[in-house]
Amino acid sequence: MGYDRASYQRNRADALFRMGFHAEMIGSVDEAEMRYSKAIEADPTHYRSYAQLGRLYRRRGDVEKASHYLNAADRCRSNNNTSTLPKSRRKTPPPSLISHVLNSPDSEKPDLKGDDKVRNMLLNTWETFFGRFDSLREIQRIAVPIVLNGDNTMIIAPTASGKTEAIFAPLVEKMISEDWQGLSLLYISPTKALAEDIAQRLTGIVDRLGIRIAQRNGDTKTFDEKNPQNILVTTPESLDSLLSWKPECLHDLKAIVLDELHMLDGNYRGDQLRVLLQRLNLELKAMPVMHATTATVSNPEIMASKYMKDAKLIQSGGGRGIEYRIVPTLEHAARQFIELGASKALIFCNTPQETEELARVDLQRHFPRSLIKVHHGKLDIAMRQDAESALRNGKNVICACTSTLEVGVDIGDIDVVILMRRPRSVASLSQRIGRGNRREDRIKVIAIASSMGEALYYEKVFNAVSRSEYDAARYEFDPSVAVQQIISMLSNGRNRSDGYVFDALE
Repeated sequence: MGYDRASYQRNRADALFRMGFHAEMIGSVDEAEMRYSKAIEADPTHYRSYAQLGRLYRRRGDVEKASHYLNAADRCRSNNNTSTLPKSRRKTPPPSLISHVLNSPDSEKPDLKGDDKVRNMLLNTWETFFGRFDSLREIQRIAVPIVLNGDNTMIIAPTASGKTEAIFAPLVEKMISEDWQGLSLLYISPTKALAEDIAQRLTGIVDRLGIRIAQRNGDTKTFDEKNPQNILVTTPESLDSLLSWKPECLHDLKAIVLDELHMLDGNYRGDQLRVLLQRLNLELKAMPVMHATTATVSNPEIMASKYMKDAKLIQSGGGRGIEYRIVPTLEHAARQFIELGASKALIFCNTPQETEELARVDLQRHFPRSLIKVHHGKLDIAMRQDAESALRNGKNVICACTSTLEVGVDIGDIDVVILMRRPRSVASLSQRIGRGNRREDRIKVIAIASSMGEALYYEKVFNAVSRSEYDAARYEFDPSVAVQQIISMLSNGRNRSDGYVFDALE
């Protein structure tokens, strides 16, 4: 087989382009410029190098050079489309990029009088919870007086809307003013990562108020059963264990917070939580006040009724717009990442296995290995914390993750969210994209669609999420939960009457 110089030069240009792309990713823009230029020397028809140089110069503000290279890129694309190569040898062009901006139907406005009203309600906790902010979020102005009044509540709001402070500030205010003793506040998290994060955040806030916080989950156990702390941050599984072996620790409870309830509702763990709350009710004889937070869901009344009685629903009108791009492959997503001028991204997968494979193989074809992090529930806690720290403090980070980063773990500001796989629910999708651009009024998201049908699905869902108009999936109680819970109720040699078991599973 003879030497094909044209093919060699094309392959060399591709290799130089990849080196330039990697250099640009880690901030070596001058090296990237040099690599793209050499790629064009090797193959004067190399469309991607012209296009990337044009975008690079456009970001620098060099309009003349940007126009030159972008026009050259257009000529290369046009020439490729009219190639005289036989049809069987032509490259099929990639599917067109689908890009659109959805503006928020309404946005929040400052309300100084409303802020002052809330400030006067929180005499002990205003400065510790809200002193560092210029103004309250709308959801906080609405929620604080209702929580202070002692009503069961469910706050319905997107991520980064201030839900946590909206509940904890008034609860801690009541804890101080009413002199709650012992373990009086139970916070139930859907994931260990979120539990770790919320415990650290709250500790930094309430330490100065003399309030103690503990954790109890599969990774961390700081709860003192003999001298319980005031607030316990836990998961449904750890609550199950505590109820089975040390229920007396829970006898002073005054309030329970169910955080990010949409992640539990409609599956096995949500059923487990409902039974655990009923068991708590039987154990305590009187149920503590219930508070829940959730992403925007349809029929929130139905969700709330599964976990508490007579809940007041709290929902604000503020929201953010969505700037979405739908592409066919990870390579196209990487190009869009560069075009957006991004430096930090979350790439969501649905399973730990998908996440590991993506980080080990596919991501390394498009991004430098040193920038890639992984985060999922099966990782050792130290590795999860390393990824969280890199996202929070690093400059250039690409993190492949699962739903463990879907909710409030503090990871700083993310430039763009990439959906590698279609999420299992619309609520999950809403939370995932909400992790991006937390300091901006518009979320930037890139969705990878393997088919036109999937692309149409994403367009429909992004439009629905921007208007908060989507339906929840239908779900029926999982009978295996009843079996597991009966075994749990009988653990530690306890005798339970038939009536107790039936009431717990009611």
